[in-house]
Amino acid sequence: MNQLIFDFASHDYPGFDKFLGTENAELVYVLQHKHGQFIYVWGEEGAGKSHLLQAWVAQALDAGRNALYIDAAATPLTEAALDAEYLAIDQIEKLNNEEQALLFAIFNRFRNSGKGFLLLSSEYTPQQLVIREDLRTRMAYCLVYEVKPLTDREKIDALVSMAAARQVTIDPEIFEYLLNHWRRDMDSLMQMLDTLDNYAVMMGKRITLPLLRQLLKQQETQ
Repeated sequence: MNQLIFDFASHDYPGFDKFLGTENAELVYVLQHKHGQFIYVWGEEGAGKSHLLQAWVAQALDAGRNALYIDAAATPLTEAALDAEYLAIDQIEKLNNEEQALLFAIFNRFRNSGKGFLLLSSEYTPQQLVIREDLRTRMAYCLVYEVKPLTDREKIDALVSMAAARQVTIDPEIFEYLLNHWRRDMDSLMQMLDTLDNYAVMMGKRITLPLLRQLLKQQETQ
C-alpha cells in the first residue's frame, strides 16, 4: 500500500510561496506550522483550495514524510490512505458512501493514535455537506477556514506581474476588461494570459484591447 503513496508523491505540486493574495494569511500560517491535526477548508471554485492542499502535501514530502493528495472527483479513496502521515482530500463532497466510511475510519485512527494529519476541502461548509451522519460528527474535530478568493485588484496585479516575468508589458486596463468578459477564477485567467501571449506572437502584434476582444470573440465561437 505504501507504493501508491510514493507514486503520488512523485507529482510536482506548487508551494505556499506561489499562493497569491493576503486574505488567507492566517490559514497559510496554520498549514505551514501544523497547527491542528484536522483542518477543513471551504470556498468557491477557483479560490485556491487545491493549491493549498497540494502545497501542504509538498511541504510534508520535502520533510521526508509519507504524504498523499487525493482529488476525490478523479481518484478513489482507498485503504492505502490509512498509511499516510499527511493526508489531503480535495472535493470531499464527491466521496461515495464506501469512501465516506473509510474517511470515518481514518479520522478514528488518527485521533486515537495521536498521529497523522488530515486536510479536507470542499466548496461547501461542513454543515452544508450531504454526508453520513457518523462522518459529520468527526467533522467537529476540524479547524474550519474559508478560503477567500483574490480581490479584483489582486488578480490584476498578479496578472501584470506574471506578464512582466515573461518580459511582456500589458496595460492593466486589458486585464480589467478580461475580468469583466471572461471567467474570473485565477486558473482560467492565467490560462487566458498564456493563450493571449501566444496569440499575439502568432499574429505578430503587441497585446492590445482590440486584440483581446478579437481573441475572446474567437473563443466564444469554439
